[in-house]
Amino acid sequence: MILGDHQRKILASGLPKEAELVFRAGQWFFNLAVESADGERVASGPVMGVDVGENTLAATSTGRVWGGETLRHRRDQHLALRRRLQSNGSQSAIQRLRQVSGKERRRVKHVNHETSKAILEEARRIGAATIVMEDLTHIRDRLRAGRRMRARLHRWAFQQLQSFVQYKARAVGICVVYVNPAYTSQTCSACGQLGTRRKHRFECSCGLRAHADLNASRNLARIGETAVSPRAVVNTPDVDCVACHASP
Repeated sequence: MILGDHQRKILASGLPKEAELVFRAGQWFFNLAVESADGERVASGPVMGVDVGENTLAATSTGRVWGGETLRHRRDQHLALRRRLQSNGSQSAIQRLRQVSGKERRRVKHVNHETSKAILEEARRIGAATIVMEDLTHIRDRLRAGRRMRARLHRWAFQQLQSFVQYKARAVGICVVYVNPAYTSQTCSACGQLGTRRKHRFECSCGLRAHADLNASRNLARIGETAVSPRAVVNTPDVDCVACHASP
C-alpha cells in the first residue's frame, strides 16, 4: 500500500480505530478511521456565519461566496442518465448505474472537501472562534419542491459539507454552532425587518440590496453571537443544538 504525504500526516497525528477492506467498481479500497486529538481551542474571536445550499454551495458573513452552478449542471446530467438506466433494467444498465452513482458521490465529496477547506481558511484569516451554520436536519422535509428538485436535493450533501467544516474546525480549535434557520433567508441583516428574496438577490425597504445567501449568512452570525454570549440563556430559542467540539 502506497501512502501519500497527507495520509502519513493523518496517521501520525491520531490513533487508528477502525478499518475495512471494500471491493467496489472492480477495485479494492482500504478505509481506515483515525481518531485525532482536538486542536487547542481558540479562546476568543469573531463569529462567522456560513450559509450552505444548492445554487450557492456556501456563503460566509465575511463576504465569500462559492457557487454551485457547474456542479449542479453536471448532476442534472447524471440524474437524466440514471433515469434512462433505471428504465432499461438490464444487467449492464444496473452495473452502469452503480458506476454513475459512485462517480457522482466522489465528485460531490471532492467539492465538499475543497469548499470546507476554503471556509476554514477564511475563518482562520479573520481569527474566528466560532462558526455558525443552519441546523439542516429536516431540510428535505421542510422544502417545498417539485419532484425534479426534490430528487436533486435528496442527493445534495448539505450535511456532508457541514460535517467536513465541523471536523476541520475541530482540528484547529474553532467551535461550531448549529442554529434554527427560520427566517434567516427572509430577514434583513441590516435592519432586522422582513425583506424580499428573488433568487440570488435580497432586497429590503431599508435600502439594503445584497446577495441573498450573504444576507442569510450574516443573520446566522448574528444569531450565533447571541448564542455564544456569556449572558445567553441555556434555552435560547433560536439555537437548536451547539456542537462545540474543540478542547476546553
